[in-house]
Amino acid sequence: MWSLSRQLLLPLVLAAAARGSPLAERATIVDRSSELKEKYDYVVVGGGLSGLTVANRLTEDPKTTVLVIEYGYTDGLLPGVLVPGLAPPPEFSRNYVSVPQAGLNNNTSPLYTAAVVGGGTVINGMFYHRGSAEDYNSWERLGNPGWGWNDVLPYFKKAENFTPPPPELAAEYPISSDLGPHGTTGPVQSSFPVFQFPVIKYFYRAWESIGVPSNPQPNNGDPQGAIYNPLSLTFYNQTRCSASTAHYRPIVGKRPNYHLIVGHSVSKILFNKKGKRAIGVEYISRSDRGSTRSVRARKEVILAAGAARSPGLLQLSGVGPKKLLSGLGIKVVEDLPGVGYNFHDQPTMYIGLSYTNITGPTANLLFTDQAYAAEQLAVYYENRTGPYTQPYLSGNAVCFLPLPSLTDQYKEIIKSAKSVDLSKILPAGADDTILKGYRSQVDILLDLLASTGTSVSETTFAGTAVNPIALVKPLSRGSILINSTDSFADPVLDYGTFKHPVDLAVGVASLKKNRDFFTSGPMREIGLLETSPGPQVTGENELAEAVRRISTSSWQHPVGSLSMMKRSEGGVVDPELRVYGIKRLRVVDASIFPIIPGTHTMAPAYMVAEKAADLIKAGQNSGNGDDDDGEDDD
Repeated sequence: MWSLSRQLLLPLVLAAAARGSPLAERATIVDRSSELKEKYDYVVVGGGLSGLTVANRLTEDPKTTVLVIEYGYTDGLLPGVLVPGLAPPPEFSRNYVSVPQAGLNNNTSPLYTAAVVGGGTVINGMFYHRGSAEDYNSWERLGNPGWGWNDVLPYFKKAENFTPPPPELAAEYPISSDLGPHGTTGPVQSSFPVFQFPVIKYFYRAWESIGVPSNPQPNNGDPQGAIYNPLSLTFYNQTRCSASTAHYRPIVGKRPNYHLIVGHSVSKILFNKKGKRAIGVEYISRSDRGSTRSVRARKEVILAAGAARSPGLLQLSGVGPKKLLSGLGIKVVEDLPGVGYNFHDQPTMYIGLSYTNITGPTANLLFTDQAYAAEQLAVYYENRTGPYTQPYLSGNAVCFLPLPSLTDQYKEIIKSAKSVDLSKILPAGADDTILKGYRSQVDILLDLLASTGTSVSETTFAGTAVNPIALVKPLSRGSILINSTDSFADPVLDYGTFKHPVDLAVGVASLKKNRDFFTSGPMREIGLLETSPGPQVTGENELAEAVRRISTSSWQHPVGSLSMMKRSEGGVVDPELRVYGIKRLRVVDASIFPIIPGTHTMAPAYMVAEKAADLIKAGQNSGNGDDDDGEDDD
């Protein structure tokens, strides 16, 4: 499968990285602030997935200089980063807690984000999936030409370097041999783990037994059904492929026009004297918060801090809702009401299960049997197989379903939505333009709910005691807003979970459909029993209350807080990702997603970043990025 030299080298790299040896240092980026220039062509805020992708593409031109400023540090090639089945190091996380959610009986919900070069791709579940064609056609319907499925598919392919599985694996699971939908020359490795737990075969048999077919090609724009999906995985050595692996490490030391500074947080975007052109940023060291520095951008400032942090930076800089900013004593540069609104994620139910007749190992053994775990980790290091090729607390066996496949009552659910007063769904402080845009979104979403081509529910399965079911196409919307001028302070996070009643109805329908799966013949063969909420919970009201009780607000896919929509409908960026009212300022991360795709957001975020890089280059080539600082013009 791979050469002996590679087999011997990677364990050495893993061990060296863990103890900080010179071998690890060659791939570790340190704070180079003393070497930074006063000006760069582009300053990128955030060294996660989006920032590294855009910076890599821009610096392909040796005449273009780029600085990336990242809050976190490098991952050090630690075992928990490279080995899919090991827990990611907790120091690479930056976590938040929401305000109490009325839809969850006033419980709070966490949001787990990353604080590391490479962002969430260093710590996530590695699920590399695009969603449906309808997901992106809906973006175009909102007034974003060039963002439909046919427009974005080339960027999905540009990002990807897909390696097909060996024939013996493809013969066991629903995996298409058609390479047409995939990219095969991009920087992001995608492939399949070479090991799978035997219980997973029951997953596909069970769905088939209740009329849900397997889908061998879930990345061609039609993802419905039970799938065996690729991961962001380098096939030859079965290691995680993060944005750092794909977009930074291959060019370390090779591009003097590319600088990365770690352990620093951007506190403010700088504007010219007339206040309508971004000319640079101020940033602060995490270790010395009293020391503020600044750097200029000749051409553009590019926000890539993610849906949880990019809105706050705009707000701190004077771009956002006027009432919010004025209340905090922040000078208003641009009254842009949509900044921080339209925030949403995918509520997720956690079903308790037990099994009485599983034969063979399951992922549970890695947590309950230390001897087995140690043995299998040795197997991984020796020959790159075994359960540690599967991602930690995750997997690649998933079933996506549209609403018509969940329930025969889907038309009634959609009809009920048309009588909902949408003005009561949005969070307090939402501007009339945001309500107008939300109405446009809901009109589109109700069309998607009636379609068999748009996923609303995702069921994962690994034969473990907790089974997540994500509601991947919510109608509810929240906000993420600052309440302090301290750039290190956490934002006020409100998911608005289940505020739109259709989301709860979809949750109940999904729970019912999954009970058909749980009680199917193949699942009975392994003795599956539902322990929570429990089979005794059957009434509609009881089920709705159970959904509230067993759900959290997030599948860790936050989006939408700087939406790509018309300004008159609460949008923050235009179809070229330029912030309304401000020159030379763009956003390139998942905060621009106006409606979340019915999938995991890693592959869509790579797509957006790839397209963003081309948009930026096109603007530069058209003369929109001249070399002066523009302090005296608007």
